[in-house]
Amino acid sequence: MSNNNGKFELTRKGAAALAVGALALVGAAVGATVLVEHRLHGHGAHGHDDHAHDDHAHDAHDHHDEGHDHAKHRGHGHGDDHGHDHGGPAGRPHGAHEDEHAGGKLRLSPAMIENAELELLTAGPGKVAVTLRLPGEIALNAEGVAHVTPRVPGAAREVKKQLGDAVKKGDVLAVLDSRELAELQRELLAAKERLTLAEASFERQEALWKEQISAEKEYLAARQAVAEARIEHRSAAQKLGAAAGAGGGKGGGYALIAPIDGTIIEKHIAVGEVLKEDTQVFVIADLSTVWVNVTVYAKDLHRVRVGQAAWVTAEGTPAPARGAVTYLGHVLDEGNRSASARVELREPDRAFRPGLFATVDVSVEEVDAPVVVSDEAIQRVDGKEVVFVQEGDAFEARPVKVGRRGAADPAGQGARVVEIAEGLSAGERYVGKNSFILKAELGKPEAGHGHAH
Repeated sequence: MSNNNGKFELTRKGAAALAVGALALVGAAVGATVLVEHRLHGHGAHGHDDHAHDDHAHDAHDHHDEGHDHAKHRGHGHGDDHGHDHGGPAGRPHGAHEDEHAGGKLRLSPAMIENAELELLTAGPGKVAVTLRLPGEIALNAEGVAHVTPRVPGAAREVKKQLGDAVKKGDVLAVLDSRELAELQRELLAAKERLTLAEASFERQEALWKEQISAEKEYLAARQAVAEARIEHRSAAQKLGAAAGAGGGKGGGYALIAPIDGTIIEKHIAVGEVLKEDTQVFVIADLSTVWVNVTVYAKDLHRVRVGQAAWVTAEGTPAPARGAVTYLGHVLDEGNRSASARVELREPDRAFRPGLFATVDVSVEEVDAPVVVSDEAIQRVDGKEVVFVQEGDAFEARPVKVGRRGAADPAGQGARVVEIAEGLSAGERYVGKNSFILKAELGKPEAGHGHAH
């Protein structure tokens, strides 16, 4: 820079030096501004005065610069002055607000509520049919099962019914050929012929004796022969009846007859097969009723009584089936200290198949509760049972004290409900169905508290 006639001229070197000095002054001013801002936002909020140690100010300045570096690396302007990311972590549902976790509350947009299919219900008074849940197993009604056996040995001539067929009492299931049966039939015919001859001889001797043509001795002998022939005939008929029952036929043919209405659940016969007299050829079960054998533990025995209503569910069943407790054992099992009970189901859905494990809810009490909510509304968060209560545009995970559980009505057709003893008032809106979605959302990392890298 030169002075010519009182004027200043900047040389190239002078202009460069002046620019460097100006940039240094601007940088110092920015640094001072950042330091004051960090003291106001950081230390000032916690009661520190303006005479903080130099090393604290230096650390705050470094942290500020680091935040700016992070924002630069992100490549967009969604971070605040400290480099924090308010966009939320990856995977957060669209529509959640930046402060959705503030104060333990979730703020969701109407679109998110609709997409999540959250069911909003109103808490209020209601009935709770308190039930006792017990394990059980579906079984055949033992009083409606019939075992069909041939009673006499024989070979299967014809099989008329198959496994799974529905039959009526008196239907012919199969026809057997039996030598033993043919022999019994022959003996009956012979006994009948002897009886006929004895009766004719007696009538003749009786007439001669009355006319005093024959001696009384011959008359008495003829009467004795008739009596013996009748006994023999009666014995042969009983043997045949015991062997064949209603299935006896001519020529040794023997029909197996259905003794009850029902369904064939077992079949052990094929054409030509030789069967013994004790072979269990068919098993017929009346499936219009089934039993559910229930295990009642000692601690619950005082709550269960014969006549109580019960609802039975099993894997694959469309809906709970209503029945009643028809039996309660008086002797405990020595192994698990439990008693056996029985629930009878009438006209159940075919899905209630014997052999399935079942869950039995026995109705033990009916109460009127001041505040009742859907059972689906109860979630467990941080070891506490909570209900997500609507407060304006937010949902609060409110801890509650749970009372009795049961069905919404004594008929057991209503939804499962829970009595709320504390924490929720009648008239408040809460989330029923799909409340677990809010629990999952609450468990995500809080928005606005992590650096984006």
